[in-house]
Amino acid sequence: MGYFHYVCVMSQQIKYIRFLLKYPVYKFFKNRNRYISNSSFLIIASILVSIVVSIAAIALKWSIHFIESVLINTNMLELRFQYLIYPILGIVLSLIFIRYVFGLKQFEKGLASIIYRINYKKGKIEAHHTYAHLVSSAFTVSLGGSVGVEAPIAITGSAIGSNLAKRLFLNDGDRNLLLACGAAAGISAIFNTPVGGVIFALEVLLRRVSIPAFVPLLIASATAAVISNLFYQGQLIVFKAQPWVVSAIPYYLVFAILCGLISVYTIRTIYGIESKFNNKNQKFLIAIFQGLIVGGLILFSPLLYGEGYFVINQVLNGTFDAYMQSIAYQSNFGYQTVFLFFVAATLLLKPIAAAFTVSSGGNGGIFAPSLFIGALLGLFFARIVNLSGMYQINELNFVVTGMAGILSGVVSAPLTAIFMIAEAAGGYTLFVPLMIVSAGSFFVTRLIEPNSIYTKKLVLGGFLNESPEFAILKDLSVRAVMESDFPSLLPDDSLRKVTEVVSNTRRNVFPVIKRNGNFIGIVTMGQLKTYIFKPDLYDKIKVTDLMVEEVITADINDSLELLMKQFEAYPEIFYIPVLEGNVYLGFVSKSTFLNKYKLLMKEWAHKQSV
Repeated sequence: MGYFHYVCVMSQQIKYIRFLLKYPVYKFFKNRNRYISNSSFLIIASILVSIVVSIAAIALKWSIHFIESVLINTNMLELRFQYLIYPILGIVLSLIFIRYVFGLKQFEKGLASIIYRINYKKGKIEAHHTYAHLVSSAFTVSLGGSVGVEAPIAITGSAIGSNLAKRLFLNDGDRNLLLACGAAAGISAIFNTPVGGVIFALEVLLRRVSIPAFVPLLIASATAAVISNLFYQGQLIVFKAQPWVVSAIPYYLVFAILCGLISVYTIRTIYGIESKFNNKNQKFLIAIFQGLIVGGLILFSPLLYGEGYFVINQVLNGTFDAYMQSIAYQSNFGYQTVFLFFVAATLLLKPIAAAFTVSSGGNGGIFAPSLFIGALLGLFFARIVNLSGMYQINELNFVVTGMAGILSGVVSAPLTAIFMIAEAAGGYTLFVPLMIVSAGSFFVTRLIEPNSIYTKKLVLGGFLNESPEFAILKDLSVRAVMESDFPSLLPDDSLRKVTEVVSNTRRNVFPVIKRNGNFIGIVTMGQLKTYIFKPDLYDKIKVTDLMVEEVITADINDSLELLMKQFEAYPEIFYIPVLEGNVYLGFVSKSTFLNKYKLLMKEWAHKQSV
């Protein structure tokens, strides 16, 4: 008896100690404004995010280089049939981990999903994005997928920032800021370009930002660069910029136009292939078939294998011609003819290889392919000018500005391109040519193609509309129009129970929920009309026989703009259930929403007239 009493007392003490350990932490974060200013707290949080993201980026880079060193012969001068097999293996392994190891039926890839979540989901990102992109992109890229790791690490960083913000009880604006800190830290750690990381977050992700947001972004990006340099010494791009001459400016202007046109080609090619051949259902036969296409392209040009930084560095350090000469010796044409044809074909095939890599089920981004295309385009353009005898231009400078030009046009981020390439060059020697080519490419691209590679899908889907009414709806969540006085039903309730509920309410739609509050489906008056006047069926029919399970739902944190798009897409729907996770909270009726919308527009019109 004494032993039993001792165990009971000890268990109570342990519970009390755990409570003391947890409660102050919870209370501190919940009421932190009493102890520390919000701006100071955000700086500390941005450092925490940066440390975690830096470790993730280092792990990603190390895993890719480890797999490449084990499986891949780094001598790219020989055509080998493993270049046909490895991309398929990488794509299939990526699918296996996503589908079976992580158990994800749907897996969002690309920075478009992050832009969407910032604008319509209050920056909330599921926890599986903190690790799933690292594994899937490591397999895809290290085994030859023709994409880069910049988007996966940016998404991973964004997810880490978003989920940490949730744990720290931050509001929607601060959550978006920490999300951007994670993305900036990821880009900074990968490229070792802290300023470029900050500008990327501001230019691509945060469409509206205040001055105080700069400090956490700068600290997160700088911290990531420091940690990456301490624990991983490798540089993706290694070169030293050379001086430029004023007399070459006309050629930079012409080259900027060319970069803009190739950027348009890249955006439309990638979007067209991904929209038509996207393997949404994660089928392995489709993945293998599209992987064969990628492998076939790599067999034609081994330069398409992987991210392409190996080739970029060959071009930058002047050893690229050795590869071309080995091909020219096997051809009846002259060296320069083969050179120009092969470089042009390779840069035009890169968007195709990248698109099929992602659409098949692989995971990667467009940053590295853009730099690859830009480097080869600069080499191609400079070599033609030099061979023509009109003028002798510095090939290296055009390779460097070409990377900035294509990145600027494709990603719609000229400042990111300028500062990222300038930082990689170790100085601002080429700053003026970088500005000319980046700005010119951006202008030409937007003149023909108004959307970037990230926003094109969203805009065509009706999102990112900047009209005043949509801007108003974007700032309000579903919570503002949700109604919760809808009687709920259990799945095992009888029809008799349902009729009792119906007789005591004015509602004509009823949520079906489990005892733990999880939403299952709905029952409508239209479904009940057939049975409500048949008393002999009252005890035979259950709610599960009546309910509709496939229902359009909204999250409590969704914006009203997103809700409007749902009502527009499904005009036959008058009520949308509101959930938080899987837990039912209430309904939004179309009439209540439209009344709220009219009120908001009246208020906006009144403010404009004052």
